[in-house]
Amino acid sequence: MQQQQRFIVALVASAAVLILWNVLFPPVKPPLLNANANANSQAVAQSSPQLTSQSTASTTPRPAQTAQSSAQSPAPSPGPSPDTVPQRKLRVTTPLYEVTFDTRGAVATSWIVNKVKRSDGAWRELYSAGSTKNNPKRLELILTPPAGIPTEQLFRPFQILTGDATTDGVLAGRNFKVSGANSESGDVTIDVPTGSRQIEFTVHDDATGLDASKRMTFFADRYVAEIELRLTRNAQTVPKAQLIIGPNIGDQGIDHYTFYSFAPEGIAVLNGQVRRINSVEVHSDRQSTGTINWILEGIGIKSVVNKPPDRESIDGTVQWAGVDDTYFGMIAVPSKPTTGPEYRTIPYQVQTSGKTEQRFLITGLVPVPTDGSKTEIYTGPKDHRLLAAASEDIKQLGGPPVDLGEAINFGFLGSMRRFLAVPILFAIDKLQRVTGSYGVAIILFTIFIYSLFFPLKWQSSRKMKKAQKYAPRMKELQEKLKGMKSTDPKMKELQMEQLRLMKEANPLGGCLPLLIQMPFLFALYSAITISIDFRQATFLWIPDLSGPEPYILSFIRILPLLFASSMIILQLMTPAPSADPMQRKMMAVGMPLMMLYILWSAPAGLLIYWLVGNIVGFLQQFIINRMTRSDDEGPPPDVKGAKKKPPPKKLSPAEA
Repeated sequence: MQQQQRFIVALVASAAVLILWNVLFPPVKPPLLNANANANSQAVAQSSPQLTSQSTASTTPRPAQTAQSSAQSPAPSPGPSPDTVPQRKLRVTTPLYEVTFDTRGAVATSWIVNKVKRSDGAWRELYSAGSTKNNPKRLELILTPPAGIPTEQLFRPFQILTGDATTDGVLAGRNFKVSGANSESGDVTIDVPTGSRQIEFTVHDDATGLDASKRMTFFADRYVAEIELRLTRNAQTVPKAQLIIGPNIGDQGIDHYTFYSFAPEGIAVLNGQVRRINSVEVHSDRQSTGTINWILEGIGIKSVVNKPPDRESIDGTVQWAGVDDTYFGMIAVPSKPTTGPEYRTIPYQVQTSGKTEQRFLITGLVPVPTDGSKTEIYTGPKDHRLLAAASEDIKQLGGPPVDLGEAINFGFLGSMRRFLAVPILFAIDKLQRVTGSYGVAIILFTIFIYSLFFPLKWQSSRKMKKAQKYAPRMKELQEKLKGMKSTDPKMKELQMEQLRLMKEANPLGGCLPLLIQMPFLFALYSAITISIDFRQATFLWIPDLSGPEPYILSFIRILPLLFASSMIILQLMTPAPSADPMQRKMMAVGMPLMMLYILWSAPAGLLIYWLVGNIVGFLQQFIINRMTRSDDEGPPPDVKGAKKKPPPKKLSPAEA
């Protein structure tokens, strides 16, 4: 009863600490803005076609705005000359993707991924996460502007910023001439069935002396494209430029973002280290300095570092940078390391399930050379095989050596999980080729993994049973030792017995085998949740193993309920060091219910793995309990190896 009370007190204390922590150190909440307020207060200054260099210095910089206000400029630049080139649409199609360009600004307005090539050479169609069996939707990676945000506020992929208002106005608002297309006028479709195709966008402005050229190369068999940017003004090379990546590159068919399917975010390799830039951090008016510094700032030990809201300037040398979501991304790889990357956000609101949700458009501003050097662009699935192949392609095309596989978010202990997840994915892929189903492949692989660790589980259960069996004796020894004096001759004997029991039935010995399994379990979780192979792979009634199981009767999911039920049974069967049955029951029910809440919207493939693992664990525990039944029958020894005293001899009546 005392242990049960301690357990309840511990739960209450833990909850109180969490609540108190949130009260004392609340997370930074961005100001809730509606789209119209944001448009009125923050989007005044634009270097768009409708904008001039007369922006005020107090206006917060927005998407097409220059990096310097006119108050900081030494002198206003001459206005651009009138545009006489007609606007056109260019559609480039390859077996892998389709991209549409608008000659106004030479920017991409659509990027649709059609197929992915599997490791066995077979092609698989890709569709949006918002697709259904009867209504497949194409996988669009470029955002359709949200309602309520003026079009002139938005960045466009491959837009160029230089920091000069007039130059940026020409680059964003003028129609570029096109060479390499099938015709000189009108909208056109350019097919690239094999090999490669090169298209060049050019613009010249007499008033400013600006000459700009974007030469892009598309390949039929890879997701890597090339862009060669050349900017001159009055025959002098423009010293710096930023290439726009975004906003919100990723599957645009996702209706609701979760822990398992995160919203688009920035990603960059700075000084050799991967950094992920969350949109909430960019939107905030305080610099993100890490968790420890955030705590120190909250208690007043360190001062808060302020920054302009909706803007994050990053220090360091950038090897590559871009924007991505869980499964897809767009990454720019300059020909040489550059400095000065930035990320910008625009807040907006959407209605989901009758509730107003604030989201952010996040855009990367990647510095690129302006002398015609190549910048490699990867746009496609974040699959470890494809990213490794793209890294090799970039090297062969003359780019720098990079590891695009770092774009995959492996989470906590990412290096270890990546090291283990790649061979796990290889094994599951081989099983899928034999069985024809990723669901069956996950089941077979789970059985193999649990069978591989069966000796460790047996050792763990044996130690736990001994700890449970010897618990009363250990408690008895502790009570005896408390009341003894250090000079008592029996104290040494009891201490020796206590050491022997601890060595033979140490509960930590049962935990160690489980800890050895954890890296493999984490890696398998990563393999299931981030591999493109599992995306939209069907199994039984489940349409997508990478997404949550569809509801039955509008509110029931079978897999999470089966998982929680199997976990309760397994918990009750598994021996625990504690001898208190009430505490065991509370843990056996409380832990599965908590996991049910956490995994309610988890990917179906992950739940299949956990469910099958629990079933296999149930069978293994049944076998272990049968094998160790003989150990439960005898009482625990008082002293290991001690000679048992013979029972006292009964006296006969005559001897008495």
